Amino acid sequence: MVDINQGWDLRAAMRGVQVLGELPLTWIEEPLAADRPSWEWAQVSGASRAPLAAGENLRGMAAYQQAVAEHHLGFVQPDCAKWGGASATLPVARAVVAAGRAYCPHFLAGGIGQLASLHLLAAVRGGGFLEVDANPNPLRSVIIDAVVPVRDGVMALREGPGLGVVPDMAQFERFVAARTVRSS
Repeated sequence: MVDINQGWDLRAAMRGVQVLGELPLTWIEEPLAADRPSWEWAQVSGASRAPLAAGENLRGMAAYQQAVAEHHLGFVQPDCAKWGGASATLPVARAVVAAGRAYCPHFLAGGIGQLASLHLLAAVRGGGFLEVDANPNPLRSVIIDAVVPVRDGVMALREGPGLGVVPDMAQFERFVAARTVRSS
């Protein structure tokens, strides 16, 4: 998998996906800006050997319905923290899976959001992937590592209600840069 982070214009994307097509990639993520016209995405998708992935920067059910209907994306990646939360993302995820695409939640920040994304992925029972940043991130690892460790690239959720963890806020004290106190 490779993420271009919306870094190419149409011309660069057309060249780039052809060069990257020589590699055995699962996907090429965001070769174009999310707001580029559909016909540009269609051209890039048609030129690419690897499926395209995108969606973390789309907003609302209509944008996802259009992305799924146009068949440019093999992997659709809504980010529940960027818009709508879990209640808005779940219907999108179900629609993606029903359309035969892979729902792959995007989330690369703290552990609570990562767990919520993992639960959404499990809820739709699709064949997607959970994107987990490889960079060190104590705000993620302090929460997740003990609850759902990665073993051979697989994470298994605990059974039961909720996200499966109640964070020990004292573990985060060393990361506090500033503190404000409200008085009544």
